[in-house]
Amino acid sequence: MGATKHEKDRVPAIGRRWAAAWTTGDTRDLARLYTKDAVYTDRALNLVFRGPKGVEEWETGSHQLIENLGFEATGGFRGRDGAVVEGVFTGRIAGAPRPFAVPLVTVLRLRGNLIQSSDDYYNRGEILSDSGLPADWTPPGS
Repeated sequence: MGATKHEKDRVPAIGRRWAAAWTTGDTRDLARLYTKDAVYTDRALNLVFRGPKGVEEWETGSHQLIENLGFEATGGFRGRDGAVVEGVFTGRIAGAPRPFAVPLVTVLRLRGNLIQSSDDYYNRGEILSDSGLPADWTPPGS
């Protein structure tokens, strides 16, 4: 499922840094990419997080719920004030019978070299189906 070198060359530098920061194990790596007034929106779950602390909170919660969370950037493009990153979101929801691998697109709006806002787009139903979970599943305690 890996991207070819040619495809990875199409991923903007900020997109490569963003994707890599999700997998470092240090939630501050992702948060450092965002402006102080940043907004991170997960469109599939309708969740919004604000500022670097919010980004850190989102990543921490994501890693607690999803084992082996990964994002492989496979394509994208950059404009003057933004970038789009295409890739494959992978992992295993804690307690799920199977891992998942689904397409994800993130739209990054930039201020200088930092992310002012990001919007993640993926199919929540596809994650649950791949994982062997019912369509109405919600995380324990939610």
